[in-house]
Amino acid sequence: MEHLLNSTNAKGNSELIKSASQPAQPPGAQTNDRSTVAVESADEALSALISKPDSQTLEKSLRWLNGSIANKDGFNILRPGPKAAQILFTLVNEIIPNYWTLLREENTSSARRSRQYLLRCLRSNGGCGAIMSRLRSQIDELKAKGRQNDVKTDTKIPPSDTLLEALEFVLSPDDFLATLWTYINQCSPMHTHVAMLWKEVVSLFGSGKLLSLVGEVSHVLQEESSTVRAGSWIGRGSQYATWLGKNIRCMIDLFESGEELNTRRAISQLVGKALTLGYPVQVVETAYSRLLSGEETLLQRCKAIMMDMPEHEQKKLLYTLVRVLSYRLSDDNIEQLRGAAALISALSADVPSLQYQLEEWLISISPEAVGLNHAARRAVVLGLTSRMGSIKDAIWKALDLFSDKLFIKHAPTVHQEVNAQILLMLVGHVHRADKRFLSTVSKSSVYLNGISNHLAASSPRSRFLGMVVGSSISELLDEPGRQLNFKAEDSKNADWCWYKDLISLNDQIGSIADLRPAATATKEVITQKRKKPVANPISNGDSVGSSAMPQTKSRIIEIEEIDGGSEPEDDDLPIYAKPDSDRSDDDEDPTLVQRNKPTAPVYVRDLLSSLRETDNFDKHMLALQNASSLIRRKAAFGTEVTDHIEELATILVGLEDRWEVEDFTKLRLQAMQAVLVAEPSRMGRWFSKTFYNGDYSLGQRISILTILGLGAREIAGMGNDDANITGAAALTNAFPSKRLPDKLHNQYALEAAPMDTLSTELEKTMIRPLAASAADRVTGPNVLKVRTFSSRMEVEKKRRKPLSNALAKIVAEGFFFPLVGQWQIHVQAFGSNAPQSSSLLLSHLLKTLSLILHAAGPSTLALPLLTAEFWSFLLNIRSSSTAAEPSVLEALLFSFLTLLNVNTDNQRRLAEEHAKELLETQEWAGNVLEKLAGGDEEGERYRMLAAGVLVRCREVVEKYQRLLMGDLLDFT
Repeated sequence: MEHLLNSTNAKGNSELIKSASQPAQPPGAQTNDRSTVAVESADEALSALISKPDSQTLEKSLRWLNGSIANKDGFNILRPGPKAAQILFTLVNEIIPNYWTLLREENTSSARRSRQYLLRCLRSNGGCGAIMSRLRSQIDELKAKGRQNDVKTDTKIPPSDTLLEALEFVLSPDDFLATLWTYINQCSPMHTHVAMLWKEVVSLFGSGKLLSLVGEVSHVLQEESSTVRAGSWIGRGSQYATWLGKNIRCMIDLFESGEELNTRRAISQLVGKALTLGYPVQVVETAYSRLLSGEETLLQRCKAIMMDMPEHEQKKLLYTLVRVLSYRLSDDNIEQLRGAAALISALSADVPSLQYQLEEWLISISPEAVGLNHAARRAVVLGLTSRMGSIKDAIWKALDLFSDKLFIKHAPTVHQEVNAQILLMLVGHVHRADKRFLSTVSKSSVYLNGISNHLAASSPRSRFLGMVVGSSISELLDEPGRQLNFKAEDSKNADWCWYKDLISLNDQIGSIADLRPAATATKEVITQKRKKPVANPISNGDSVGSSAMPQTKSRIIEIEEIDGGSEPEDDDLPIYAKPDSDRSDDDEDPTLVQRNKPTAPVYVRDLLSSLRETDNFDKHMLALQNASSLIRRKAAFGTEVTDHIEELATILVGLEDRWEVEDFTKLRLQAMQAVLVAEPSRMGRWFSKTFYNGDYSLGQRISILTILGLGAREIAGMGNDDANITGAAALTNAFPSKRLPDKLHNQYALEAAPMDTLSTELEKTMIRPLAASAADRVTGPNVLKVRTFSSRMEVEKKRRKPLSNALAKIVAEGFFFPLVGQWQIHVQAFGSNAPQSSSLLLSHLLKTLSLILHAAGPSTLALPLLTAEFWSFLLNIRSSSTAAEPSVLEALLFSFLTLLNVNTDNQRRLAEEHAKELLETQEWAGNVLEKLAGGDEEGERYRMLAAGVLVRCREVVEKYQRLLMGDLLDFT
C-alpha cells in the first residue's frame, strides 16, 4: 500500500500546484459554479476534492465515493488501486486538515452526512495506511521544529492532532475489522488476493505498528505543542488491546462452527498476531468475554479457531485463558472453579499436544503457574482428570522435581510449596481412580528419596513439606498402626491441616455454564413520591385549606422605619463591620459562581469513583487528600474496605498525575500504605504479585516496593520513627548535575525517596557500633580505661519500651517469600530482558527486602528460613552482570550488612548452617574493598559498607573457627 501512495505523491502534488496557480474567482461566482458541479466518476471526484470544494461539492464527492463501495466490477474506494490511492491521499492531506474541524463541530445534517461519508471512505487498508504515512512524515517535521524552538510556543492545533482525532473516529466501531473483512471478501473474488489483503490488515492492526506509531506521535506532540490533548487511546497499549479484543469478538460472531473456513482462518491469524502485542490478557479477556462468562454455545467456534492456529500460539492462548480465569476464581466459589475446569478440559481434551503443554506448565513451575492463585492451579489439575494418563504422567514428573536435591537446596520456597500442593492434589485424584497405581508410587525409589532428601534439608520449610507429603500419602495407603507420624510441632497448626486437606479434595468437572457470575441480590430502591401541589379555589379573597399547604414561597416583609424622635439615640451600641464576602462571589459574572462544591468522600465506593475522576479537579483532589484517613478509619470496622481493597489498590497503583499536583506522590504513597496496613498479609502478596505481573511503568513499580517497605515497618511499630526520618519524602541533591530533569525526577526519584532515606539512616545505625568498637581498640587495653556508671533510674528512663512486632508473624508468607521467589522465576524465564533485572528496580528491591528483614527483627520465628532464602538470593545477584552497577553494588553491600546484623545473636547458627555462604561473602567483600577506589564521597561510602560486611564476617569466623574448620577445608 505504501508503494501505491508513494507512486501518486508526485502526481497529486502537481495537480495541487496546478490548481493553486489558477487565478482565484470571486467567492460568489465560485460558489455558484461549484453548486452545479456533478460528480459521476472517480476522476471528477478527485478533481472536485483537489479544487478546494465548498460544503455542497464536498458532500457530493464524498457521497459518490461512498456509493462506490457497493461496486464489485467498477471503481471502489476500498479496493486498492492507483486512482483510489490518489483520492485517499487527497482526503488525508487536504480534506482532513482543512475540513475536519468544521465537519466535527457543525451540528447540521449536511455536516453529519459528510463526516460519515468521509469516515466510511477511510475505513480500509489504504485509508489507514495513508493516515499512517502522513503521520510518519509529520513526526520528522515536529522533531526538526522542536530542535529549532526549545520552548513550546505553538498555539495552533497541529495537523497531527487533527489526523489522530480523525483516526480515532475511523477506528471507533467495534466491528471495524469485521466490516473490513466483509468488504475484502466482496471486492476480491480471488482467494489469494483476499489472503494477501487480510495479511496486510493483520500486520497493520495486530502487530503493533499502529500502536507504536501513534504512541510516538502523541509523545512528540505533547513535547512540541502546548495545546494538544492528553493523548490518543490508540497509543495506549491496554486500551488499544481492549479495542482489538472487541473487534475479534465481533468477528467470532460472523461464522458458525464448521462453516466459513476462510473467516475462521482469518480470525485465527488475527488472534495469533494479537497475542504478540504485549497485552495478551486484555486481548483474550475481551475477545472471549462471552465464553468466559459461561456461554457454552461459543465453545465449538472458539475451539475451531484455536485449532487453526500454530501449536505455539495454541499454547500461548491456553495459558492466557488460564491466567484470565485465575483473576476470577477463588477457593470459596466451587461452581466457577468447576466451570473453569470444564473449559480447560474441553479445549485440551482431544489435543495431545495441549495436554502435554498443560502438564509441563503445571509441573515445571513456570512463571505463569507460580504467579497464579491456588484456585487456578486447582482448576488445571481438575481439568487434567478427564484423561487419567495425563494425571499419572504428571505425578511422575512432579515426583522427579520433588526428589531433586538441587531443587530442594536452591529453589525458592514458593516453588517448593507450589510443587508440594500440585503433587498432593494429583495424588488425591489418582487415589480415587486407581489405588494400585498410588501404592506403586509410594514404594518407588523416587518417592522415598524425595521424602528423605526433604527431611535432611537444612531449610525448616523444606522439612515441613517433606513431612506433610509423606504423612498425607501414608494416611491414604497404610493402616492406622503403620502410618508415618513425625510428631512434629507443626503437625497441629492450620498450615499443616490445609496441606493435608488438599489430598482429600473431591472436585468434579462441571459445565461451562457454571462460569456465569452469580446473580446479585436486587437492591430495593426506595423512591419518595413527591406530592403535587393542589390548586385551591379562591373565594372572597380567602384561601381554602391554606394551613395545610406547604410554605414553599418566600415572603417579602416590608419593614417600616418609625421615627422615634422622642427617644434618645443610644450611642453606646457598638457598630460592627460588614462580614467578609465569600471568595466564590469575587467573580463579577454571577453565572460563573460555583455553588455546587464537591465534598470529601465518606464511603469507599465514593472514594473509588472520585479517584477515577478525570474532569473534575476539585473532586479528584479531595479524594486523594482524604484517601489515607478514610481507608484507615473504615478498616477499623465493617467490611467496606475489605470488599473493595484490591480494586482500590489497583486504582492507586495506576493513578497518574494528570494535573501536576505538588504533593501527588506523597498523597498517593500514603493512600497505598493505608491499603497495605489494612490487610497486611493479603495485600502484601497482592502488591508482590502486581510488582512482577502488572502492566506498570518503572516509577509505579518503584512505588510498589516503597509501599512494601514502609508498610512493613509500620506494621512492626516503626511508623512514627520513619515519619520523622523521611519527613516530606523529598530528595535534595547538593549538585544540580546529580539531579534528574524535573519531569523524570518527579517520576522516579520521589517514588524512591523514602526508601533511600531509611536505608541511609540504617547504614549509619549499623556502621556506628563498628566504628566505635574499632576506635575503642585503638585507645589501648580495657584495664587502663575508666568506666563511668549511671544510676539505675537514669538507665530506665532512656530505655525504650518494647513494642509488639506484628510483622514477625506474617513477614515470611506475606512479604518476603513472594518477592524473592517470583524474582527468580522471572529471571529464569526472561533473563536480562525482565524489567525486574534492571539496575534501578533491582537496587530498590534489595533495599526493600533489607528493610523488611530488619523490621522483622532477630526474634522472628522464621528468621532461619528468611536468612537462607535471602543469602542465596544475594549470592546469585552477586554473580550477575548488573552487580557491577554502582547502585546495585551499594544495595548488595547494604543487604549483606543487614543480614549479618540481624543475625548477630545467632552467629553460631550461621557458622553451622551457612558456613560456605559466610566464607564466600567474606571473600567477595574483601575483593570489593580492594578494588574500590576512595577519594570521593561515593567511593568512601561503598568502602565503608564493604568494610562493615568484612568485619561482621570475620567476627563469626574468628569466634567459631574450630566449628568452621571442616567447611573451610572444603571451601579452600
